[in-house]
Amino acid sequence: MTKSDVDPERVFRMTVALAGAETDPQHELCVASAAAIGVAGAGVILMSGGRALGNVCVSNSMTAIVEELQYTLGEGPCVDAFRTKAPVVAPDLEHADGNRWPAFRVGAESAGVRAVFGFPLLIQSVCFGALNLYHDHAGALSDEQFADALAVAHVASRTVLGWQSVAGPGSLAWQLEHVPMHRAVVHQASGMVSVQAMVPVPDAVIMLRAYAFAEDRPISEVATDIVSGELRLDGLPA
Repeated sequence: MTKSDVDPERVFRMTVALAGAETDPQHELCVASAAAIGVAGAGVILMSGGRALGNVCVSNSMTAIVEELQYTLGEGPCVDAFRTKAPVVAPDLEHADGNRWPAFRVGAESAGVRAVFGFPLLIQSVCFGALNLYHDHAGALSDEQFADALAVAHVASRTVLGWQSVAGPGSLAWQLEHVPMHRAVVHQASGMVSVQAMVPVPDAVIMLRAYAFAEDRPISEVATDIVSGELRLDGLPA
């Protein structure tokens, strides 16, 4: 089996393993994913146009910190897995190429992460997110773990689309209602910063990310403060 193949029998086994509770299927999806593959944490993130829209789920607090870090910085395994539509592995963050996710590596290691792995969420050739795996010790995934991760990403992509398929026309599945919250507030804040600082919106996004990173705060919190009028990034008092 090559690294791009997904074993049907393994997919069936993972489908059974990832069958989540009805009350909190998102959280159970990530908890079960981490357990099935044998890693310390798992997150599922949706992406569009190279930008993270928000997390479907995270398995634990360590994963939540690192997933928010990727969202804030716009770099990390999920971004690369989405861009390349192929698995991205970094089995030893401490000794990885210094040019690879420099800011993300610092934050991830501070959160206790030592190895990261990103697997694209694919439907045919369309990628709409990533399954991100984290470990608290350095080391590559075994062949079995890699094959399991491919199967989990396959099941997770179809699970997410399955949730959305039963939602009404023009509405969002209840399991995904929380995902656009990050995108909406960051988008609104970027527009406000663009006007206040008289810079293009892409530069305003960079300003948001830089401020959030410098202040060690989630970008969504910074965006919320800007939208509420409590913070300005143009040097003028709020």
